[in-house]
Amino acid sequence: MTALLQRLRTLPRPRLIHLAWLLLGAWAIGILVAAWQLGSWRQELSRTLLQLNADAHFRSRVPGREGVDPEWYRRKALTLLSATRTLQHDATWTAFMPGSWRAFDKLEEQLQARLEHEFNEIVVETVRRELYLRASKLTGVPLVRGTGDLNPASGCQSPVPENTERKLTAVAEDLTEFVAVRDYVLGVERLDEAVHAFLSLHYSDGHPDQLRQLVAYTLHKELPGALEHSVRMFHGGEEVSVEQTLMQSRLQWATRCSLVKAMTALHARLLNTNDLFALEQDLAARSAGLFDPPARQVAFDRTLERYLAVHKLLEDQHAFLSRGRNEWMREGTLKLGPSYQDVLQRIERTRLLGPDVVKQLNDQSGAAFAEFRRQFEQAFGSQGAPGIVWVESEKRFDLSPERAAVRNGLGGLLKASFMSEEAAPTKGARESTTLPKVLAEARKVAAERARVLEEVVPAFPEQARPVVKRVVDLRVSEMIYQKAYRTLKAGFPEDVQTPLVPATFRGQRDQVLALQAVLKEAGGRWFGDRLVATLDGEVVRRLVLMQEEMRQLPLYETRLDNLAWWQGEPMLVAHTAGSEATAGLGKTATRLELMVQKARALQSLGSPALATEPTAMKWQQLQSELERYNARSSDSSLLRLERYLAALGTDLRRENCAERLSSALLPAAHEDFISQRQMQMHQALSRRCAELRAQGVAPAASLTQ
Repeated sequence: MTALLQRLRTLPRPRLIHLAWLLLGAWAIGILVAAWQLGSWRQELSRTLLQLNADAHFRSRVPGREGVDPEWYRRKALTLLSATRTLQHDATWTAFMPGSWRAFDKLEEQLQARLEHEFNEIVVETVRRELYLRASKLTGVPLVRGTGDLNPASGCQSPVPENTERKLTAVAEDLTEFVAVRDYVLGVERLDEAVHAFLSLHYSDGHPDQLRQLVAYTLHKELPGALEHSVRMFHGGEEVSVEQTLMQSRLQWATRCSLVKAMTALHARLLNTNDLFALEQDLAARSAGLFDPPARQVAFDRTLERYLAVHKLLEDQHAFLSRGRNEWMREGTLKLGPSYQDVLQRIERTRLLGPDVVKQLNDQSGAAFAEFRRQFEQAFGSQGAPGIVWVESEKRFDLSPERAAVRNGLGGLLKASFMSEEAAPTKGARESTTLPKVLAEARKVAAERARVLEEVVPAFPEQARPVVKRVVDLRVSEMIYQKAYRTLKAGFPEDVQTPLVPATFRGQRDQVLALQAVLKEAGGRWFGDRLVATLDGEVVRRLVLMQEEMRQLPLYETRLDNLAWWQGEPMLVAHTAGSEATAGLGKTATRLELMVQKARALQSLGSPALATEPTAMKWQQLQSELERYNARSSDSSLLRLERYLAALGTDLRRENCAERLSSALLPAAHEDFISQRQMQMHQALSRRCAELRAQGVAPAASLTQ
């Protein structure tokens, strides 16, 4: 200093004055710049302090922090962070203003203390609560009201996957449970980084990037610019009670608890309730005895239901195995692939989880995998023919050849048109089609059946082919029969009294016989016979009706069945039965011949099988009988009846009825209904005769006494 003064004294006086002016000018400029800078800073400071005072007053009127919307604290925290960055100023220019020096002005110190107080109460506490809130959302652990901490008295929850659709797969990363675990671990990683940043900033020397990362995670805001001043204020703070060890332990407990539950759900889904086991169990139940010869006929809808169910299960099992990456099922230890291992490595690196959790999860999965291997060997081991086999060339499991044959066979069979539920007509529905169309459709279905038997049935295992063929034959035959039967019945007159139109009925007969041939070819001969019997049944209905008409003849006079009206007086039985003295039963024979001609015309409309029908055979027997009667053959039943009635005479009465009835000629056997009618009349006469004779003996005995 002395040297500087000596040098100044040595300077010429004009130069000394010039230097003084320069110093005064520089000082003036410094004062102006400092005044401008401090003015702007004080203006921003005033707005900030006013806002802080208003916020403090607002909080003082609220009973607790829970009474304020958390979003308000988030906005205030971001505002305060921005203010701390704005209020930073360059103190160099304050050297030109001695009044602003720290020795004389304590404003900055007071401002710093006020900002730190508000910073800790709003920013630090809000960030801390946001961290716990993120942890609560991840783990399902509720928060304690008031402090905002995790509630250790409540349990955690397993993370729920966003997509809950169940997939058939043996690959761990394809499971929704694995996606939930992976997303959860990624979420815990972000939480772990944020917690580490918070603890570093609050308890040790943090850096601006950590604060920037923490704010982005908790408050969803990217902070630009320099943050050193905010970092300094983040450190410490008595108002916010944060114990580092307690915070870490609570977060570790919550995150580990949820992770263990999530991994337990994944292992249970993949090992304990493996889709392969579930499919195998359902398949065993559905396919039991499916290709065994049935002890009794099974309804087609029940068979179709089982075929569809078994095919669906086989398709699912094939899809499950064909994706590959199922080699872990045959390993000695659980190896679920790189994605699973990557998750374990992330767990190990995460401070909130760590290696201890990985060891616990490995122990847990090891026990579950040992049980899985036991069940796997039991289901697909050496007991019988295994349902799945290892394909060495593809390094994966696949369906066994026999099971693959069943899958392929059912796949081809169920594509056939006649195997659908809609193929058969609805029960009770009246058909509106015609027999020619039904015949054309039947031939088409029969051709498809032949193709299925040639191409599809051989795809089944050998022991299943006979049963499958029987099902196909029964289905095709029944479907053709049902449609043909309903169409045929719809074409018949509803009233049996309505006569049949010969040309129409013959056309129906030809179509039915053609359908019978198709059904026989399709393995449904019995259905063809039933269809023909339906056609002949319409003829038989009318033949039966004609039998009722025949009972209107005098021969069937009901008075000859119940003779209680006869009191023993002379009776002409032949007249009552329609036999005349000269013509005998000629008129009856004539009327019977007319009926026989009508019956013969009806029988000509039926099929050849109608000739063996009992009702038709009776009319054929009657025709033969009439031929014998007209020829006056001795074996004619009608002629025998005529002579029987003549033998009873014109004066059959109580006194001679026994002798005449015993001497009358009776048929040796009930060959036809004429002989049967003769025996009915003879038995009725014999009973009444015996009753009358008994009544006559009783009065005579009383007179003798």
